[in-house]
Amino acid sequence: MRLVLVVLALWAGWRIYGQLRAEQAVADDAPALALQWRPEFSAALLAQAERQLAAGDLQAAQDSARRVLANSPLRGQAFRILAQVAERRGDAAQALRLYQIASRRAPRDLPSRAWLAQHYLQQGQYPAALAQIDSLLRMSPTRAAAINPVLVQMAQEPAFADALAHMLAGNPPWRDGTLAALRHPKIGNPEAAGRIMQALQAQGGLSQDEYDRWLDSLMAQGRWGEAYARWASGVPKPDGRLPLLYNGDFRQPPSNAGFDWRVKRVPGVLLDFVPDAGIRGQAAYLNFLDRRVPEGGLSQPLLLGPGHYRLGFRARATALRSEMGLQWQVVCAGSGTVLARSDPLQGNMGWTGFQMEFSVPPTGCPGQWLRLVNPVPAGAAQRISGELWLTGFTLLPQT
Repeated sequence: MRLVLVVLALWAGWRIYGQLRAEQAVADDAPALALQWRPEFSAALLAQAERQLAAGDLQAAQDSARRVLANSPLRGQAFRILAQVAERRGDAAQALRLYQIASRRAPRDLPSRAWLAQHYLQQGQYPAALAQIDSLLRMSPTRAAAINPVLVQMAQEPAFADALAHMLAGNPPWRDGTLAALRHPKIGNPEAAGRIMQALQAQGGLSQDEYDRWLDSLMAQGRWGEAYARWASGVPKPDGRLPLLYNGDFRQPPSNAGFDWRVKRVPGVLLDFVPDAGIRGQAAYLNFLDRRVPEGGLSQPLLLGPGHYRLGFRARATALRSEMGLQWQVVCAGSGTVLARSDPLQGNMGWTGFQMEFSVPPTGCPGQWLRLVNPVPAGAAQRISGELWLTGFTLLPQT
């Protein structure tokens, strides 16, 4: 009995040793050596089949894959190799059937997912294709860099865009990256992005942040009219109409989106919106902390057609000190051409009215920005201290 136990122990040890040697040989990309230790080692047979397939020996690859399935019937990668053999032999129906089996038996086999995605795209079966792409991107998020440009290109087709919108409505982890690719000002697809965003919005699946970024992307592409039309369709209109300059008395908290006021955090500036005696609505209150400040952090995009305009506002200040005073500027989007500059704001003053007239040229100025800036070049002279209140902005066309 003792001898039997010794023999069994030696046999078990040898099996373990052989298994370890076979695994190491596979790791070293030496499947033939691994098979010398374990003739039916599935991992080695799969690696051997891959090599045989790459060498064009279809029969040998098929035989190796079948040996794998004889020992491990659930090994999905072997079905994928059989599918590749069938495809190279021109049997498309058999290849599809085997790839489908491979994707079920080995859900994480990326080549099977990729082949099925391509097949369904070619057949116009977009929901099925996107299901495969969803699996690919969940398993391998880094593939988004290669897949997103394909999605952007395919989204030019309305049927695919609708299917993609339906998939994105489920909030997959790759949603943000794909939407960003669609909105991209250079490599994106504005028409497809619009269709997908509209579909998401109709389904109630578009967040406010995504909607705001969509409008910004339209503006970045020079599509100011479209951005304004989309924004205007849903924005509150307190007096039943939209003025050329929106929310001029800060009666509503700035939304920081669309064609409302934009608030930017600027080091050295405290910005808030407060009530003040003798004014309607609220005032923008800026407290400058005696630091170098290039701008006030307050701006608004405008959509003005060619013509003459007058902009008015009210301001008051306490101990507002800077080299040249703060000023409002109206600037053409894209070119950066300054259309108008206000009188400098500085010193001490009670509520005072300011006006500035300017003209928008017929070309080269698809949209404009109204910005509060410090006109002093970068350097020590940019320091600003004191307090400033602003309200009562109006913008009217002039004949």
